[in-house]
Amino acid sequence: MRPDAVRSPRGRRLRLVAGSGLLLALTGCTEAPATVQAQKVHTLYNVIFALALPVFVVVEALLIWFVIRGRRAPTGGEPPQSFGSRRALLIFFLIPTVIVAVDYGFGERTLAQVDKQDPNPSVTIRVEGFQWEWTFFYVNEGTFNTGVTLKKDAVMEIPVDQPIHIELESRDVIHSFFVPAFLFKRDVIPGRHNNFTFTADKLGTFPGQCAEFCGLYHNKMRFVVKVVDEPTYEAWIKQQRQAALNVTCPSRGNTVSISAKDITWSTACISVKAGSPIGLTVSNQDAGINHNFAIYKGGPQGQELFMTGKFPGVTTRTDTIPQLPPDHYYFQCDVHGPAMSGVYIVNP
Repeated sequence: MRPDAVRSPRGRRLRLVAGSGLLLALTGCTEAPATVQAQKVHTLYNVIFALALPVFVVVEALLIWFVIRGRRAPTGGEPPQSFGSRRALLIFFLIPTVIVAVDYGFGERTLAQVDKQDPNPSVTIRVEGFQWEWTFFYVNEGTFNTGVTLKKDAVMEIPVDQPIHIELESRDVIHSFFVPAFLFKRDVIPGRHNNFTFTADKLGTFPGQCAEFCGLYHNKMRFVVKVVDEPTYEAWIKQQRQAALNVTCPSRGNTVSISAKDITWSTACISVKAGSPIGLTVSNQDAGINHNFAIYKGGPQGQELFMTGKFPGVTTRTDTIPQLPPDHYYFQCDVHGPAMSGVYIVNP
């Protein structure tokens, strides 16, 4: 195109049309839906777009027409004036009313479908968010998965084409559970239990993140949802259970020392001898951050057997763990949950 053509009115109109076409094309660049509920949301997007497009075209056409018509006015005079009629006023209110009514109907139906809770979900996962990690506790399977603090994204593995029930909880501030491929976001608010059900209908790995600014390392509060077939999911659950039972480490006798730094324990395995109480020294090296040390039987939702009080760093405290029968137990910091956890082994 010649430079003078670009500067001409025709050139400007061509650029305007090209730019409008590009913006229109970009409106379709949404994440492909990966769940049954996301597909319903995507359909709602299409309905809203189909209703909005004619409005946009008509309004822009009238605007351009009035601009051109006004420029043809005699020098120093006013362009031809016209006044509305009852028919024009009726059309002006009737068309938007119909559009809003249709949008409202589709929107309410989609909202009801997305918020519908399945009474018999195949998997129930309690998702806990805290600065700055996610933990996924599989309620019925008795296992959990979490990320390595600020270094590795947590993984939530689920079976395809099965209803998954999510229970959201926050341990500290407001977070937000967001998976772009699910076209879904829900806040995780302290003291409030949010629930939802979804069914993933595509195999694959889908990134997620906290979508609510929650502090210094908010950008690292990521996770992935891994959707696999049923046999792969069952094998993964079996592997998780066996891994927890097969953990071993050298015995420390009847004294234990453990430290917390960067929201991570210095060890994930503690082994002691049975037959006597155990001396415990806990060093909290995270300045201004509360930690504690607790032991449970049967996982983080099992029976509490021992718990120190919460205390901020930098501090060291000593306690005595009561005598426990030989077995594999679970320990964690109750402030940060399974992200700071391990196996407590009492040897015969």
